[in-house]
Amino acid sequence: MRSKSTDQSATIGTLFAAHARQNPTQPFCTLLVSGQVETLNFEQIYHRAQIFARVYRTRGVKPGDIVIVMLKHSSSLFASFLGAVLVGAVPSFMPYPTPKQRSDFFWNDHERLFDRLRPRLIVTYAENRAAAHEALPNFAIETLVDTEVDFGSCGTPDFIDPYPASSDDVACLQHSSGTTGLKKGVMLSHRAILAHVNAYRSAIDLTPEDRIASWLPLYHDMGFIACFITAVVSGVELIALDPFEWVVRPQILLEAIERFRATLCWLPNFAFSHLASAVPRRARFDLSSIRAFINCSEPCKPATFKRFLERYEYAGIRTAQLHVCYAMAENVFAVTQTRLGSATPSIRLDPNALALGNIEETTAEPGIELLSCGPPIDGVRLRITSNGPQPGEVGEIHVASPFLFDGYVEQPDLTEERLRDGWYATGDLGFVRAGELYVTGRIDDLIIVNGRNYYAHEIETCVSEIDDVSPGRCVAFGVEDERSDATVVVVLAEVLDENALSGLVGRNVRQRVLERLGIAVYTVVVLGRGRLIKTTSGKISRLKNRELYLQHAFDAREVGEVSSQ
Repeated sequence: MRSKSTDQSATIGTLFAAHARQNPTQPFCTLLVSGQVETLNFEQIYHRAQIFARVYRTRGVKPGDIVIVMLKHSSSLFASFLGAVLVGAVPSFMPYPTPKQRSDFFWNDHERLFDRLRPRLIVTYAENRAAAHEALPNFAIETLVDTEVDFGSCGTPDFIDPYPASSDDVACLQHSSGTTGLKKGVMLSHRAILAHVNAYRSAIDLTPEDRIASWLPLYHDMGFIACFITAVVSGVELIALDPFEWVVRPQILLEAIERFRATLCWLPNFAFSHLASAVPRRARFDLSSIRAFINCSEPCKPATFKRFLERYEYAGIRTAQLHVCYAMAENVFAVTQTRLGSATPSIRLDPNALALGNIEETTAEPGIELLSCGPPIDGVRLRITSNGPQPGEVGEIHVASPFLFDGYVEQPDLTEERLRDGWYATGDLGFVRAGELYVTGRIDDLIIVNGRNYYAHEIETCVSEIDDVSPGRCVAFGVEDERSDATVVVVLAEVLDENALSGLVGRNVRQRVLERLGIAVYTVVVLGRGRLIKTTSGKISRLKNRELYLQHAFDAREVGEVSSQ
């Protein structure tokens, strides 16, 4: 994991140390956990990171070793990562299993991932260590339990300087977690991360007066880079909430924004919907301090912004405060960003033309409306690769920039496939119009039926609009039908009321999708609540649910009628 470069310019560790030395009392983070508030300044978080660093050294962690952090929301979550940075190790945040996840899926996936990564140490909590040994009898990775690290045992230690890493050394790993496939370890250098932070800081006009409010987990790039790393290297304060508390009680984010006068907040698309629908109507907030809510989970939906605006216009939210960012771990974070202070552009497309890969604007119904993801941030170049005969058609998005990753850990073939001649093939589909990027979906999510292209997320959006279907709790994918030797569309949908007539739900699903997108759904499986499998990021996993469907794991006696054409 070491680079041959001898460049000794700035690193995450040196900037972190500089803030702690020069501005020790400057707030770093305010943590909110179970109604309790803890504010740490840069001196305090550096002190805790140093203690972790000393423990790592006693455990034999060396520069370049991988350290996995699997902790709940606490100051140790931040300090353990930064302590690894101080000793020159390569830290990586990862999720811990939750009660709603199938433990066999979680630990089998992570066993395979650990075999690939060969981490030197895992930092976690006692119950999680016990669960790992129970699920994986051959689990042999050294584990450090967070309670073994005592912040108060040695007072305030002497200030230690960070390991003299090169800016071209791998600083950390980000791990993707999409709807398909095993997580990939994305190697990011200090140079790439710091260059990206500078470019993105300019794109959003970040100032020392900004405050970031976030419930986002740190094992995904939105929470990790936009919130945590930005706070570390730029010195802006982070207001950090427990992700699982937010899911249960989403209004705590709005309470924190009002209380601490936060100015920036990044959210995935589903979080806008959750805030619009799950916060009690009687609750009132003052959100006038916010410069931007940034939707960073493509595809970002205009209808979602509309619902959010209607719900919180009274609180001071206007159209010009709702923004979009196209981001990925392989580019550190942001690729594009809409212009803050102006309304996000949108475009309305003919679904029949889009099914053929063409871009035709329309005002007629039905139509597919897309939000712009904005122009590229400084240093980023885009190209759209398409096999079509005309320019401007939908194609795969390729990215080139100074921030690109150094490759996937122990996956040279995949690295070579996706990263060629300085261009990264994203696997996303889209087009550029008037200098702004529009994302239509992922290649992996594309369902090709009779030569026409359909996006799984568009089908799922249609299904989620049906009254009996639990919003966001459905998944669409293609399977091969042996009788017709063709690809057909399958929809799995959870219902709000398990007594709902599955046959009626199935007919409503077919009718809605046919009317909106012109595609006949072959099979609709109606499920009880909580039956679909999620990824660690809360997305419905198309891969896992498709596997279960093909294995006939959804028992008709359990889930209701399986409706087929």
